[in-house]
Amino acid sequence: MLNNREEKILQWVVEAGLLKRVKRTGWWCSGIKDPESVAEHSHRMSLLAFYIAGEEGGDPYKAASLGLFHDLPEARIGDAHAVVKRYWKNISADEQRARDEQNATLPEGRGRIRIEELGREWVTGRTLEAQSARDADYLECAIQALEYFWQEKSVAREWVDSNVKRLQTRTGKRLGKALKQVFEKGKWESLRTWWKTIYQR
Repeated sequence: MLNNREEKILQWVVEAGLLKRVKRTGWWCSGIKDPESVAEHSHRMSLLAFYIAGEEGGDPYKAASLGLFHDLPEARIGDAHAVVKRYWKNISADEQRARDEQNATLPEGRGRIRIEELGREWVTGRTLEAQSARDADYLECAIQALEYFWQEKSVAREWVDSNVKRLQTRTGKRLGKALKQVFEKGKWESLRTWWKTIYQR
């Protein structure tokens, strides 16, 4: 039994740490033997969300926060790829239930209220920040697909195409178009080996 406010917060943080071990299961369908974790995805997505929101005139800090928190329910329900979702009766309701129960473990206060607000904003997806974060979610997945293609020659084009089609913001669409061009023109190697330019200085 947790005795005080600080212990409740620590328990919440430990649960969030599970995302470092929860794998993104959709990649298994494409033959990836050791796919990224949800936490790895959320980290790069948050960086992209910050940039896109800033370019779009929104609040980059809020967009990055939406990226950090959006998959937190997966610490309880796991990551479900598209095929699994076909057979899951109401995944949205179950994600919301997990989110609500996670938030309820936190002590009442401003921090909890803000986290609850972020959850609602992500689900509705109406704000510029939420749209920027959603674009970042799709773009990060498309970029990861290309990285896996380079590593294992796995299915990548379908992942890139399907995620780029979902983009909403001008900046997201611009980045998605560039990503497709990199893939189609075979420029991935030069993009992937950015570090070589540092050694050549």
